[in-house]
Amino acid sequence: MRTNLKLNTEQIELKFKEERPIQVVRFISQNNKFEINPEAKDFISNLQGNIGFVVVCGRYRTGKSYLLNKLLEAQGDGFKVDAATDSCTQGIWMYTKPLQTQNIQIYFLDTEGSESVERSQTHDSKIFALAILMSSIFIFNSQGCIDEQCISQLQLTTTLAKSIQVQEAHQNDQVGNEGLLGYFTPKFIWILRDFVLELEDKNKRKISPKEYLENALHDDSAYVRTNENNKKIRKSLLQFFKDRDCFTMIRPISDEDQLRQLNKLPIQQLRKEFQQQLIQLRETIIKSCQPKQLNGVNLNGRMFCEMIENYINVLNRGGVPNISTAWEHIVENECQFGFDQAKLLYEQQLKQNFGNDEPKSFEEIFQCLKKIRDDSFEKFHSIAGIREKNNFFEVYRQRLQDLMNEKENLALKLNDDMNSTKNEELIQNLSKEVKENINTGSYTADDINIFLRDFNTFLENYDRQACGTQKANALIHFLQQFHPTMVKQLVQSIKSKYDKSNNVEYERGQFQKKEQQYMEDIKLLEDTVKSREDQLKRLETEKAKLETEKNKISKDLTDLKNENSKLMNKNKDLDDLHNQLKQKDEEIKQLKTVLDQLNAKKKKKGCCG
Repeated sequence: MRTNLKLNTEQIELKFKEERPIQVVRFISQNNKFEINPEAKDFISNLQGNIGFVVVCGRYRTGKSYLLNKLLEAQGDGFKVDAATDSCTQGIWMYTKPLQTQNIQIYFLDTEGSESVERSQTHDSKIFALAILMSSIFIFNSQGCIDEQCISQLQLTTTLAKSIQVQEAHQNDQVGNEGLLGYFTPKFIWILRDFVLELEDKNKRKISPKEYLENALHDDSAYVRTNENNKKIRKSLLQFFKDRDCFTMIRPISDEDQLRQLNKLPIQQLRKEFQQQLIQLRETIIKSCQPKQLNGVNLNGRMFCEMIENYINVLNRGGVPNISTAWEHIVENECQFGFDQAKLLYEQQLKQNFGNDEPKSFEEIFQCLKKIRDDSFEKFHSIAGIREKNNFFEVYRQRLQDLMNEKENLALKLNDDMNSTKNEELIQNLSKEVKENINTGSYTADDINIFLRDFNTFLENYDRQACGTQKANALIHFLQQFHPTMVKQLVQSIKSKYDKSNNVEYERGQFQKKEQQYMEDIKLLEDTVKSREDQLKRLETEKAKLETEKNKISKDLTDLKNENSKLMNKNKDLDDLHNQLKQKDEEIKQLKTVLDQLNAKKKKKGCCG
């Protein structure tokens, strides 16, 4: 069950700056239902730290409200006090000023008096049950000594086991519920007003008020044994209230005429003994009051309101308040409230860090989102972390996790969109110089490296200055869209620049023709040289053969000379052969001359080309 808390702490503090009583639980007679007062709910829900509640019950017209006003030292009007015979207090009221100690704030609550002619016993039992469930200390206020008539005023204690359940009905029987209930009831203090007796036991030994109470509860006299109803009351008090105490207080003043104006009298005019008893009672309350707990957990104001509201809703349906069920509602409400507060903190910090038009780098956004997430989880855990293994904790934690994932995806997309826009603007600015140089024809074929240098500088600057996970995609998109166009413009610019030169095309054609002619001449010369070189190789071969033959002939000639007589007949042949050799030498010399001329011509042509 979710408690809607639309609170403004400053307004509430201002509203309750002046101490005064406010009604916490009121009874609507038109529909016969109880309800928690929204004004009190706003006030209590904002209470922080350890808080305890002292609730006073008793018969109407027994001075409960007056006692509370004196305990509180109320500076304002205090709780309503009237000398009339009807009940002054309706429902349950609380004073906005606590008794403040270093460790706890103690708030006092006044209840509607029991046994009023205006209310039924059923109504009284509901108020009584709520008082027990709300209090850290339960004070029962009565007049005179503890006798059987006084004991009978606590008749409602016998209905506690029926009026309050600790667990679900199917989980335990009535006997089991009675045994468990004593662990959840508050400290019980019985205040005996206008007490005049001497505190003595049967043996005339002086005893303390607490011993007096214990003796009365354990009284086993014959009369008590025959009074079954009072026996049940005594048993209930002993069973349900393990921590018990008692205080006796004399009448505040002796003068009967001043009783009607008692509430208007300053405390200094009251009897000194009463003043002392009042101080002792206040000190005991401060010393013994513990923070209001449920299941061993200190309740804050918000949890306390959720508990009361759950009990009231059950009573209005005709059911019995269940401590276990109330705890489940408190836990769920705290988890819901923790979720709401963590969500609020998360969205506030998200707006604060991502609410402007300035994109962040991937590292910045990661660190920022991590801190926001950690702070929000810490807020959730600080509120909903009571008994972390409850059934609702993980459910609401997962809801918070899902919310964060959704919000972070949106934040990342928004940041990427802003980065993409910034990166596109960055590309336009960084590439502007390159584009302008292309459009103005500043790049030529001879200094194309300058273009490459400028373009690489553009890429390096973009990589250094661009941000976001999509910075590479932005550059790729630009290159796919504009790079081919830039290259085409660059080529056209270079071509156009050359076309603007005088007779460039004609001169280039003439140059190409001359070049082609030179190439053809060189080819022809190379072919001629090759042919001549082949012919020279053949002549060299023939020359070598002739030399060999010459050597052989020379050898033969030598042999013939030696055989002069034998060669005389061959002189003519030798002369012919010698003439042929000279003729061959002549031909070789002519071929060498031609080859030298051809080589000289080739070298000349090469220099001209």
